[in-house]
Amino acid sequence: MQQLDESTGRSARPVVAGMMAVAGALLLFALLFTDFSDLAASDPAQLPWGLMLRYMVAMAIGGALAGSLLAGLFGRSGLSGWLLALIGGLIASIVAGVVGSFIGQLPDLISGGWQTGMSVAIASGALVLPLALFGWPHLVVVWAAIVAGTHLWVRRRRAG
Repeated sequence: MQQLDESTGRSARPVVAGMMAVAGALLLFALLFTDFSDLAASDPAQLPWGLMLRYMVAMAIGGALAGSLLAGLFGRSGLSGWLLALIGGLIASIVAGVVGSFIGQLPDLISGGWQTGMSVAIASGALVLPLALFGWPHLVVVWAAIVAGTHLWVRRRRAG
């Protein structure tokens, strides 16, 4: 069931899901490409493009699912609305990391069964936001802009 604003009948869920999908993929992109000099020095044919794409899509799906679940935290008015959006963005990033890591591990899980290392890989997905920010500190501005933009877009959408 979608959360509809009574006055306009428009749901915030697709907006938040889409924007958190972008944020999830962006965080993984930043994490993967933290050190551009090493990437530029490596042979592009040797890079695991399929694996990187699989995890990028998985993180986007995780972000979309997390955004869909947390859509009610975005678009509320006042300082408390901004605080809820910030909390929603943080939680969505953490959930996107865990869900994205799980989805990214599914092909390995299906082909080889559960292995202990998968638990660590999935749990470490919760650290995608801090690790990406550690490697690329100015990403915090981009991430905050995505969260703020989502909040403002949902507020405008709910206003009519």
